[in-house]
Amino acid sequence: MLGLAQREKPTSRGAPTPTPTPSASSLDEVGNAALTQEAGLSGGSQGISDAEASSWLHEGDGPGVHKAPLRVSSLKKGMKGALVGSGDPITLSATASGGQGESVDDGSACLVLAVSGDRAKVRVRKGEKNVDGWVDRALFSDNPGLTRDEDDKKLMDDYVFQKFDGDLSPVNPTGKDTAQGAVGNCFLIAAMAAVANASPSTIQQAITYNKEKGTYTVRFFEEGRGGSRKAVHVEVDEYLPVERGTADPAYAGDPGVPLWPAIMEKAYAKWKGGYDVIGEGGDGGAAMAELTGARSIARNPAAMRESEVIPYFEKATQDGKAIYAGVYDGKGAATSSPLSGSADGPYTGRVSHGHKWNEIIPGSVRITDSAGKAPAARDRGKEGDTEGKLEGSGVKSGTVGYKESDNGSIELAYTKGRGPAEGGDLQVDFRYQGVLNADKLLIGNHAYAFEGVVDGTLLQFYNPWGSYQPKPITPAEFLEYFDSLAVNQAPKAKTRS
Repeated sequence: MLGLAQREKPTSRGAPTPTPTPSASSLDEVGNAALTQEAGLSGGSQGISDAEASSWLHEGDGPGVHKAPLRVSSLKKGMKGALVGSGDPITLSATASGGQGESVDDGSACLVLAVSGDRAKVRVRKGEKNVDGWVDRALFSDNPGLTRDEDDKKLMDDYVFQKFDGDLSPVNPTGKDTAQGAVGNCFLIAAMAAVANASPSTIQQAITYNKEKGTYTVRFFEEGRGGSRKAVHVEVDEYLPVERGTADPAYAGDPGVPLWPAIMEKAYAKWKGGYDVIGEGGDGGAAMAELTGARSIARNPAAMRESEVIPYFEKATQDGKAIYAGVYDGKGAATSSPLSGSADGPYTGRVSHGHKWNEIIPGSVRITDSAGKAPAARDRGKEGDTEGKLEGSGVKSGTVGYKESDNGSIELAYTKGRGPAEGGDLQVDFRYQGVLNADKLLIGNHAYAFEGVVDGTLLQFYNPWGSYQPKPITPAEFLEYFDSLAVNQAPKAKTRS
């Protein structure tokens, strides 16, 4: 299960500005009249007919279908999506019948809490809190659920859905088009890159743009009984999650590069149940099969001899196979003496663990006094925690930080008379995970797409982050750091299905 999210995005290279929807009064305020005006349908201020509303709400593909967000004909509690109107802020009502509530940004991701007639109660993130309120159900658009905030799992990530006009379909796609964002789905992005490298036509034929509706239909393949695969078609609109106030996609894609990976990722997220679902990691070999319709063949690097490595990759490349490989979840151990303070504390400092991407493994920290005066302290953190509590006989209080902004920061205080002679005597032992080889830029628990053999002796892989590309590695380094490998006979050309 590989799914490391990109921690740092490369510098923007000329951001395309998404075209906002035409400015008008909030749909929440003017209802069907605004729907009519926005959709360009007949009816004027008198409202729209059931047939016209049905068409605009995407219940059919007749001539009334307008270029607009995907809507749903049946809204239910528990559905995830976004509130998309005219571009103006959207006002939430305190009750289904009215009453002033919070105002939120157009494009805000939401969760449906209840439905009553033509009104829906939704939960939306606003700043550092969740707000609930009622809106016109026609504002709800069909979008995958966002990932959860790293520091507060009760909150969705602070992104909004923004419109990207124009045909974003792939043109001469390559693996270098991909750029993973703030969701842990490197398995999927690396699979996209591998397939694009081996069979650009497969990627091209998987995405169909409907200019009239402003939507994309993306084809995947689902495995059925006996290993057979059937085509699955997922429709998504032109709205992508972005960082607030920017045109920078929050997930797949970067300004200045092709955005077909963002469209494909959005469709995959919708198919699987949300960005939050695919952000839990996955199997890159299975993802390649879902992209191509062909079975992926796995190979265990641990079972390969060093002399087999180069011939294996050369043969797979010659055969036109997409090649995906995963790096094991690297762990290391370290000892540090970073704490300073006096008397019984608090003693404070931050451990050093070799690279800015490395992270302390919760539950692995142990602090001892090299002079033997102070009792030992150990953290009680577990995976997913942002902070761990330090405990032990004679320990008054203590914490160790795990989240990126304060990873490795420590504060420790002892009960009176139990502290060390001096802070420098406190030794911190811990385990960490992250970078496996800083010189070659190989990241632990990460997925890569294979690009080619270099000079007949080295292997070049592609980091789906779109940045921090690894240097060519030797066959011995491949066997040392990689623990999964899969190839897929992506077709050179394929009739749409």
